[in-house]
Amino acid sequence: MILSTFVEIVIPIVALSWFAILLFRIFSYFKIDKLNLKDKPFSQPLISIIIPARNEHLNIKRCLQSIKNQSYSNFEVIVVDDNSTDDTYKIAEQFCKQDDRFTIMKINHDNPGWVGKNYACHEGYKNSNGSILLFIDADTEHHPDSVISSFSYMQQNNLDVLTMFPQLICSDFWGKLILPILISMINILYSPLLLNSKRTPVAYLVGGFILIKKQIYDSVGGHESVKSSFVEDKSLGERIKKSGFNLKLVRSNNLVTTYSNIGYSNNINAIQRATSASFIQSHFIIGLLSIFLAFTSLVLPYFLLIFINSLQFPYSILILLTIVFMSMSYLIEFADIHHSKFYVLFQPLTNLILFFSMIVSVFKIYSNSKFIWRDRSYTKK
Repeated sequence: MILSTFVEIVIPIVALSWFAILLFRIFSYFKIDKLNLKDKPFSQPLISIIIPARNEHLNIKRCLQSIKNQSYSNFEVIVVDDNSTDDTYKIAEQFCKQDDRFTIMKINHDNPGWVGKNYACHEGYKNSNGSILLFIDADTEHHPDSVISSFSYMQQNNLDVLTMFPQLICSDFWGKLILPILISMINILYSPLLLNSKRTPVAYLVGGFILIKKQIYDSVGGHESVKSSFVEDKSLGERIKKSGFNLKLVRSNNLVTTYSNIGYSNNINAIQRATSASFIQSHFIIGLLSIFLAFTSLVLPYFLLIFINSLQFPYSILILLTIVFMSMSYLIEFADIHHSKFYVLFQPLTNLILFFSMIVSVFKIYSNSKFIWRDRSYTKK
């Protein structure tokens, strides 16, 4: 009786919520600008491209070669090897010797008080000479016009900061399964439309591509101001927006690609890292409420599907519609992800993974347990 009443109350709300989310996601997708390859900037100041790299021996050469091929000519590249334990430094050093626009520096130790790649980004910034900074990840590949098109858009729209989600290519099964749903949840919780609106506090940066005026970076304190943040791109984005600067997220239009091949455990760590950003400054009750909402919206519809024949009309139909709306919202992500839409069929599994990862993330935060990211452990404070 209690369960039946619960279903009768919750399922209509969940179905309506997913329908609203789907409509908003479709609207958002077509409202977010795409970069135009034909745009040219008014001027070409020196752009300092900073690439923090930790254990990226499979990706670093491809990334550097794509930057070398840029049509934008006035740039310098600072590669910061972040205490890699593989051949990243050796490969990057050999590449940098071939072009005097490229330099490399090595960090040989972890720095107390600094989390993740913040210190590497900070060291790259300290050695930069450009009036514009471009932070990119070492696992990205760039179209020859990515820099000139993004900087042109920045100029034409009078932006202080431009960021974008790269196209995503996953070569491992778990990446294909997990990353699309993770990106989908980020886009639902932190809609790009809300990020681009000056009327909302929603803000984050996409670490794979951050184009920012050096003057603005200095004024908000750069990565040093968020050095203890586990999710630095969100923390830095919030500082920038709170300071009143003009921040915008755009679609990359195939200009930037990220290659992911990090396996099951690292993908799980990525989910825990991303979801932790929503709970770190919240009360424990908020964390528990978030778990409940995640269960009712992500897990419950599939669980009730097992008993659909015993449910009365219209609740059986509402459950089916909920799953359809959820799947269609998920499918939107595949426009920017280069692998088969077949993986949307695994959504019940990915929802379970996301749900249980969220539970672990909440309890790690409030029990002061360690998170693992890039082979390093951190405690949320």
